[in-house]
Amino acid sequence: MRRPLLAALLATALPAAALAAELVVVESSGTSQQPGQTLDDGAELSLPDGARLVLVSAEGATLTLTGPYKGKPAVSGGGANGGVVVALSTLVTARAADTSSLGAVRAANLSQPLPQPWLVDATISGQACLPAEGPPVLWRPDAKAAATLTLSPADRSWTANTPWEAGQPTLALPAEVPVADGEAMLFEIGGETAAVTLHRLPASVSGDKMTAAWLMAKGCERQAVALVGKK
Repeated sequence: MRRPLLAALLATALPAAALAAELVVVESSGTSQQPGQTLDDGAELSLPDGARLVLVSAEGATLTLTGPYKGKPAVSGGGANGGVVVALSTLVTARAADTSSLGAVRAANLSQPLPQPWLVDATISGQACLPAEGPPVLWRPDAKAAATLTLSPADRSWTANTPWEAGQPTLALPAEVPVADGEAMLFEIGGETAAVTLHRLPASVSGDKMTAAWLMAKGCERQAVALVGKK
């Protein structure tokens, strides 16, 4: 996807929003705040030395605070990192400029767009994000042949196998499959294993801009691109 096209897409998919009154905690370390918690964007925060707090706003802005810190974490109007539009545009630019071998692998992974934002690519290790409710829906870019999916948690405390029919790019896991927020799952298809850490969208995150910013903060860039590009 070329940068001008992405910029136009983002401008269409993410219309201007009113100033947000709340921020949502994405990550927290050394503080009393918990992921998914909402904070008043005008309230004063005090973080001790070594603490770290990542927040997103309804406009899609992301703010990372590190202690010692005392002040109001206002990011209204797309402040902080400039918002999700800038973040995704920067991602595309960095992908095109990265020509190292490792960068080539990352670029190849990112270059295959997801057909829907809430799909988990079962063929690539990394981060994947799930909606607030429902079981994971897996996706594979090559669905020509039938396959067997073997899945287990990272500690391999249990293992399950299920057929993946030819011509079916997606596979919804049964609702009884235990999935914990932040848990790494192993997906094996055709002898290749991908370790994917799953993150569940907090109910406090709403709207495309805030959701896209949350996806970016969790490392789910391809899902963020799919979200803002959805029809």
